[in-house]
Amino acid sequence: MKTIKGSRHFGRAALLITMTAMLVSACSGENGGNGGNRNTSPAKIEGSDSNAPGEGGQTDSALVSDKPITFKWLVPDRREAPVRKDWAIFDRIFERTNARIEFEPVPSDGVTEKKQIMIATNSVTDFMTVPHADARLYGNEGVFLDLSSYIDEHAPHIKAYFEEYPAAKALVTGEDGGVYSVPGLEGLGFNYNWIVRQDLMEEYGLKSPDTPEQLYEMLKAFKERNPDKYPLVTQGVGGTTGLYKVMLRAFTGIEGYIQLEPESGEYKFAGDHPGFVDSLEYMNKLYNEKLLDPEFAILNGAQWEERMLTGKSFVTYHWKTRNQLLTDRAAEAGLIPGYNANAMLEIAASGIKKYQYSRDIFSTGGIAISANVKDKVAAVKLLDYLLSEEGSDYLALGIDGETYDRSEGAPKFLESLGPAPYDKLRGEYGIWYPEISLNMGKSREAERLSEKAQAIEELYLPIVLPAPAPLVLTDEENEINKEKLNNLTVYIEEKMTEFVVGRTPITAPNIQAFIEQCKKLGAQELIDMYNTARGRTNASNS
Repeated sequence: MKTIKGSRHFGRAALLITMTAMLVSACSGENGGNGGNRNTSPAKIEGSDSNAPGEGGQTDSALVSDKPITFKWLVPDRREAPVRKDWAIFDRIFERTNARIEFEPVPSDGVTEKKQIMIATNSVTDFMTVPHADARLYGNEGVFLDLSSYIDEHAPHIKAYFEEYPAAKALVTGEDGGVYSVPGLEGLGFNYNWIVRQDLMEEYGLKSPDTPEQLYEMLKAFKERNPDKYPLVTQGVGGTTGLYKVMLRAFTGIEGYIQLEPESGEYKFAGDHPGFVDSLEYMNKLYNEKLLDPEFAILNGAQWEERMLTGKSFVTYHWKTRNQLLTDRAAEAGLIPGYNANAMLEIAASGIKKYQYSRDIFSTGGIAISANVKDKVAAVKLLDYLLSEEGSDYLALGIDGETYDRSEGAPKFLESLGPAPYDKLRGEYGIWYPEISLNMGKSREAERLSEKAQAIEELYLPIVLPAPAPLVLTDEENEINKEKLNNLTVYIEEKMTEFVVGRTPITAPNIQAFIEQCKKLGAQELIDMYNTARGRTNASNS
């Protein structure tokens, strides 16, 4: 087994999959619906036959190898849409390219650790999605293939893509000038919303809240009618849908622990904002009055969904597509007649502007090729084909006439698939699959919005702000980020949970001690570093 150049130890590699997305945001990996997307198709290459199938099958330009060749590809397995070996689109891709893809599925909750081990031992699969910082760093150390040596001759679509989106190329270009992965396109729009049991809101005569105080009164109303239930539930505390990010934005205007503040255009620490203490006292009140699920800090996805579907909780914050999915699954289970999950707008404390950042236009990770792949040219050609119009159509849309058509001009998923068909498209066809598709934006544009989904778009789009430009950290800055960020995040979440559940009283001395410890763990150093990196990004884009 080969090891990384420079004899890097696993201890360092164990911090590979950084958490910048929490303080900078994560995920494209869920069900992201449409809304406000621009054209997300990379420029078509003139004269390239791989953009459109020839009559009667393969064309030489689509072939990546004269002989059949197989590549292995690590992907996270989704509970609701497991990876299958009989996805028809990959048979079509094989017919066009002579390349067979064998997926190596890993349970989603174990995929990060699996990638860490693979990178540490330089045993990554032929294709794999990795965070941009890790692609840059470990590409330079011999783990991932430098695409720059192949693009001009073998990858016209990748070349055109980087010319159209120079910011995408910057994300994956190392300090040595090597290009080590290809970021996917997410498309514009937004991902998340507050979700409430609309059927109960109507039954109880309740109105959607605008402020935390109004949310509190609404939760109390739910509790009065359902005394053995916990009205509010979230999927844990961290990440994009966790309780703390949502409440900190509502009380401080900062989306997470350290994030770009829209008003100032600078990265700031939520703990420094006066509203930070207000958020703790508010969550503590919800917890003490049993308005918040007592296991809020440890719930996983399955537990969260069970509470919402069985009527143990009524209000949550999650992906916007969950409105339809929860409603559909409740109907299938037949447990609660009339169950209707629907969106309500963001809440904000006095003096705080309501907003949500849009999704990043680029995915938080890119598809990289192993430096040890047997046929490097064929691998690059396959990646290039998957980025072409035809290849991305297979991954993002599926098969014309079977999963989508162009009867309305632009491609749209078939009406027979129903609204929000994410699980069906992914599970049965391998379409729109995270860490496989390079153009999630194309899938979102093909979605047929239900009346409910369209109403959610109209509700939220007026408050959506463009996401901060992705930060491109230097190797030295990445080392600092890895060294500081994980420990800081763990401490913040543990201490905030102690405040919320009352284990540590919310007093001025305790808050001051918390802030000081955050600074000792690197909060200010990270803020300064992010603002410096943002300055470089702004300068390069001006």
